[in-house]
Amino acid sequence: MNSRTEFEITGYIELIYDENSTEFKEALEGYKKCIDKTGTKEDMLKHTAFYVTRFGTDGMVEGVGYVGYNGRKPTEEPYSGIMVSEDYDEFEFNER
Repeated sequence: MNSRTEFEITGYIELIYDENSTEFKEALEGYKKCIDKTGTKEDMLKHTAFYVTRFGTDGMVEGVGYVGYNGRKPTEEPYSGIMVSEDYDEFEFNER
């Protein structure tokens, strides 16, 4: 017989950006073109936060571009203009 345990995972992620920057505007255009043509800035940021919490900061966020981490811009292009704070991977696990 298999055992089963459920966890509730909570945490936060801080995304830092200048919505007037060229990189951010291009990322939002890309998001609307590839992911959600009626999407908003908030939709794109939620999408980015989801990707970062699932896959980390090293890969490209689909439809958005690469994100920076802890003040360092990515070496790959396109840069989204979005920076992730250093504490993004601190989550709490609560057994249910």
